[in-house]
Amino acid sequence: MYTDETILTSGKYKFIKLCRVPADYLLGFHKQYNPNNKKADKELFEYIENNVEKIKARQEGKIISPPLEMAYKITGRFVQLVCKDSNKIFFSSEKDAKHEIRRIQNLEQENKKPVRAYECEKCGGWHLTSISFEQWEKTKEKKI
Repeated sequence: MYTDETILTSGKYKFIKLCRVPADYLLGFHKQYNPNNKKADKELFEYIENNVEKIKARQEGKIISPPLEMAYKITGRFVQLVCKDSNKIFFSSEKDAKHEIRRIQNLEQENKKPVRAYECEKCGGWHLTSISFEQWEKTKEKKI
């Protein structure tokens, strides 16, 4: 059963907690849901159905997403926002994180380069990782 903390694993908002997925998107999904479509996400529909009033309130600005938790790190002349939990650089959006991945991919270096961005469960920001989603899922399966 999905909750606000559930991270989507497919679709336009892949790797995003439901509490941060735009309300317009969720309500649009709810409106267009077709139970006969075998690929339709029934659990997502049920989550929206059970939380439709809260989602509408978020759409109207009456409820805001949970606050992001972060710290500051000074490196040279720069101040960076970092996750308190992982100490990774904090990006406020997936778009910003992916832009940084493209920038790093163009650098000549021998270090590992990030291949994807993900939303942090702890701080709610976006981080970069050199671990592919497939590798991450395999690691997660071994822990279970």
